[in-house]
Order: sequence, then structure tokens, then C-alpha cells
Amino acid sequence: MMTTVSERPVVATGVAIVEGDELLLIKRAHPPNRGLWAVPGGKVDLGESLAEAATREVREETGLLVKLDEVIWVGESIEDDHHLVLIDFLGQAIGGELAPSDEAIDAQWFNIEDAYDLDMPATMYQLLDVLVEIKDEDESGY
Repeated sequence: MMTTVSERPVVATGVAIVEGDELLLIKRAHPPNRGLWAVPGGKVDLGESLAEAATREVREETGLLVKLDEVIWVGESIEDDHHLVLIDFLGQAIGGELAPSDEAIDAQWFNIEDAYDLDMPATMYQLLDVLVEIKDEDESGY
């Protein structure tokens, strides 16, 4: 996701693609957060819905087609050079082949709880907390 300094916040979407206990993460190739692990995602283009942006970004960054479920996390990343409003969906891979693009240095599946040990943007740790909570609720029959 390429962002430039803006006078206003930029809206971005992400997708937590989960299979069992594993989460797909990409290592970002461009700022912000270059070299850090995160869910695939990026900014919403003018005239594009949140869902359209989320599925497009996953396809562009990973080669995968996804089915989106509900929005599971909303937050912000505010730094000196950017202000992102982040909206993350839960999703499932339904096709395509995992192949990181030039927007991702790497793409790998990680155990959700092991992902806490990775170098990630601060907002990713908040998303991991939500994913662990969802997993715990599913296992207890909620």
C-alpha cells in the first residue's frame, strides 16, 4: 500500500485470512511499515467499496481470491507521515495460488499465537488479540 503525506486520513482495509489456527501474513515491501509483517490490505480507491478494496488488495498482494466475512477490527495508525483509518475483515481463501507480488517481500502462514513474536505494526497486535478471542469463543461453543 503506497501512501503519501495527506491533509486528511486515508481509509485502508485489510483481511485476516484464517485457516484453522493459521493466519496469512505478508511482509510489506513499501512504506508505511516496510519490512514488517501484516495482513494483506491497502487503501480504498475513490468509488470503491470497502469489500472491493479488501478483495482487490489481497489478490494484488498474494494472488489469492478471498471470501469476506464480517468486519472484526477497526483502528487507526497515526504517525508523522501518515494517518490511516484501518478496517479489517475476517476472510477465507477460496481460490488462486499464493504468490507474493512486488507489494510483498514475502507471504507466509503463521500460527496465530506464534505471530505475536513477529515484527509487526502496533495495530497488528490488536488484531491478533481479536483473532485469539474469536478462536477462544469458537472453541467454547459461543
